[in-house]
Amino acid sequence: MKKIQLTKFLAILSAFLLLTACSSDNNASDSANKPVADFSFTNDGSTFTFTNLSTNGTKYRWDFGDLYYVSNEKDPVYTYKIGGEIRVSLTVTNDAGEESFVTKVINAPKIIIVDIKIDGKFADWNDVPVTDENTSGNGSIQKIKIWAGGPNVNVYLEGNKKMLMELVDMYINTDGNTQTGFLHGNWPQGSGAEFLFEGPLVTNGWGSFYNHTDPNGGWGWSAIAGSGSSLTASGIVSLSATTNAIEFSIPKSQLGTLGSSIGIAITEMTSGWAAVANFPEAPKFSTLEL
Repeated sequence: MKKIQLTKFLAILSAFLLLTACSSDNNASDSANKPVADFSFTNDGSTFTFTNLSTNGTKYRWDFGDLYYVSNEKDPVYTYKIGGEIRVSLTVTNDAGEESFVTKVINAPKIIIVDIKIDGKFADWNDVPVTDENTSGNGSIQKIKIWAGGPNVNVYLEGNKKMLMELVDMYINTDGNTQTGFLHGNWPQGSGAEFLFEGPLVTNGWGSFYNHTDPNGGWGWSAIAGSGSSLTASGIVSLSATTNAIEFSIPKSQLGTLGSSIGIAITEMTSGWAAVANFPEAPKFSTLEL
């Protein structure tokens, strides 16, 4: 009788151990197949490339943290319209419907919104970087800012009290190539102007725009009828006892098809055509990459 009971006990114990081993194997298998969410990222300015480092996932859901967009791509690329610290979340799901979740903080660059109005009030230029500067302190024009976001090419000039803009020859390189167009001797390392504006920097003045027409880069210009009215200027504004400023805009449509950059150089003269100064003083036009 004792022998039979012992046999039954051993059989039950063996079955229990076998069941426990199987259950342990299943749990280990389940654990190995659970998803684990993770990602890394790099950025070029406001554009972020997210690299999915998750394991055991078959579906992905990204929340970019700006209340605008989500994505189901594995490795999305996203451009932010806001800046600062942003929480980005990734949810990973496997075939069994199990989920894993991770959140990381990114730092997106500040978004600069510039809305230039030609009104003689220059606070809207504060976030625009200086395009070129006269470091010698000579000449009338000391500083230029160029902003080409939107339909116009906008220009801000700052100088001393000699800067009056009574008359200018303004050379404009619109195709990004310094070897095509007018090759000016004052800027030998980078000129190539496709357009010339000649006249006073005033709204609805008698000044006109000209197309360059000499294929050899010499002084050959053709007036563009009625073009003078397309320039809008603030007029000279006195900022201090030593500083004047002016802003003006030119419609991009006046300048044809723009290339990879726009370059500007100015010869300032008095109303009697006497030379005042050239800007920039360096051998290249002041250039903004577009």
